[in-house]
Parts: sequence; structure tokens; C-alpha cells
Amino acid sequence: MKHQLKKNPIFDIKMGTVGAFFLGSIVYMVNIKHGCDLALIAASKQALYTFFIGGFMTRMTENLAIGINKKKLALIMAVAIPTIITSMLTLGMHALKGTPEPFASTIPTFFFAPIGFWGWAVRKRKQTDKFKLTN
Repeated sequence: MKHQLKKNPIFDIKMGTVGAFFLGSIVYMVNIKHGCDLALIAASKQALYTFFIGGFMTRMTENLAIGINKKKLALIMAVAIPTIITSMLTLGMHALKGTPEPFASTIPTFFFAPIGFWGWAVRKRKQTDKFKLTN
């Protein structure tokens, strides 16, 4: 059986795409009260950003979760580091011209990033531990 975790070591295209559609839609709804054009600008920025940063951060989460021997420390680091980086970058991106509600547009990231990173880290750690036991 081939190890499923060794695809692209730095970018997860599938999770970047899923995240882009999910958070782009939420940011669109957060900003729609300012008109369709401004909401689309904010949503597009979020979707494009999430595709790239989300793809990298998802893989970072995975690499930390499986790369640190102590399971508890691995899971904490796999959530904390990508969450902090992602949240700061998201706020900075929305602070740039074009997003009517920069902080409100960042709240979904503050909320969903740690939940998503935790779920992904636990899943990948379990897969890796299971793989190690069977080989």
C-alpha cells in the first residue's frame, strides 16, 4: 500500500479549493450589504487568498502533525502555528483597499481555521500512526 500522505509536500490543491469556495462565500455574505460589486471584490480576494494560503497551511498542518514525535505537542503545534499565520495574513489582506468590512471578513478565519486545522491534524496523525503500525 502506497503512503497517501506523500503527494505534494508543500501544497494541498484539493483543500485549497474547498477552502476557497467555503470562505469566499462567507465573506461575500458578510459584505453584501455594501453592494454586489464590493462583496464580490472581498469574496474574490478571500477565495484567491484561501486557495493559495489554505493549500499551504493545510499541508503545513499535516507536516507538523506527522513530523513531531510527541502526539500532543504535534497536534498543538499543527493547529497553533497555521492558525496564527493564517489569521494575521487574512486580516492584513482584508485591511488592504477594497474590503468594506475587514475585521468582520476575518472573523470566519478566526473561527473556522483552528477547527479545520485541528480536524485535519487529527485525521492525518491517525492515518500516519495506522500506516506505521501496518508496515
